[in-house]
Amino acid sequence: MRRLALSWFAPAVLSLLWQPVARADDGDAFIAGYATSLLERDFAMTGVSVRVEKGILYLHALDLVGHEREKVVAALSRIRGVRAVRILEPDSPPPVATEPPAITPASNRRGGWQFLPENRIFDPLLADPRWPHFSVSYARVIQPGAVELRNVGMISLGEHVNFVEYDSEVAGRFGAGLQPSVNGIFDLNAPSKDLVNADYRLGVPFDYRYGRFSAEAAVFHQSSHLGDEFVFRFPQPRINLSYEAVTLKISQDVGPVRVYAGFGRMVHTVPHNLPTWWAQQGVEVTSLIPGFSDSVAPVLAVHLEEHEKTDWNVDLSLRAGLEFVNPANSRRRFQILVEYFRGFDPNGQFFIERIETVGIGIHLYF
Repeated sequence: MRRLALSWFAPAVLSLLWQPVARADDGDAFIAGYATSLLERDFAMTGVSVRVEKGILYLHALDLVGHEREKVVAALSRIRGVRAVRILEPDSPPPVATEPPAITPASNRRGGWQFLPENRIFDPLLADPRWPHFSVSYARVIQPGAVELRNVGMISLGEHVNFVEYDSEVAGRFGAGLQPSVNGIFDLNAPSKDLVNADYRLGVPFDYRYGRFSAEAAVFHQSSHLGDEFVFRFPQPRINLSYEAVTLKISQDVGPVRVYAGFGRMVHTVPHNLPTWWAQQGVEVTSLIPGFSDSVAPVLAVHLEEHEKTDWNVDLSLRAGLEFVNPANSRRRFQILVEYFRGFDPNGQFFIERIETVGIGIHLYF
């Protein structure tokens, strides 16, 4: 059944991703059309003149009469690919494509080199259990593995730090950074809430974005360690699992929907006989609630992975809930999500154990 799910889902994702990279004016036309639809749907604004130049969205102030300007700007700023929103006053000159990006809280992008840039190039994978970010979750283990865990706490401590970015304004945006993270799982039924396993990862990502298309190549090291109290309570052979790997992911935005796919390969492993390849696919939907709030959006994310070392069976991660953002700085995200996982355990040496969990978590992206 799981392989059947992969047989339809993976081609569907890849068919959406396998598109010619759009020209800049194609991306502008898409943004203009989507923005027009959003204004009609959420604000009952018809006949509005929307113009987009190189990702900068222009509106006339007269079109906003009778509407809350800040809410309109915040909603338009969340459209993927929008660099900034500029309001043209009645006496403003017509927009010129070569002038500096504007200057709303939506973006502070500039062409050329930037050190420690503010904006993301490749967005987080919201349902990936190993994407580096800050989170704390509770999970009820429906189907335990070899160790009878029932109530577990999970934390992740990490972030994607952008060190440098180059914006060519013609060929797209390029960036490099660092991805440090720690993922821990705790046995909440133990008297001292024992640490079961901790995975330590350090990655170096290289990101690219052109309009609605983005990609990330990365190299990383991961090592896994069992908790001392856990080993004392459940004596078992330790597997000093560690490896170095390379990955490539591509992503396409289609309105409020994002689809992505990728693969990875371990280039060095301990133990040395581990199969090395894996693949991943996913889809995310984030959209404002019409007429409700410009700071709250429902989120639905599905992430699938298939590993050679588990005979290419599908691991499913599903997350759904609410996302809260500050429209003045949309990079920072706070999420409360219901979480479901079914597949092989992503935690350290337990990767050969099939588990099923359901829970709730808080996730922070800075």
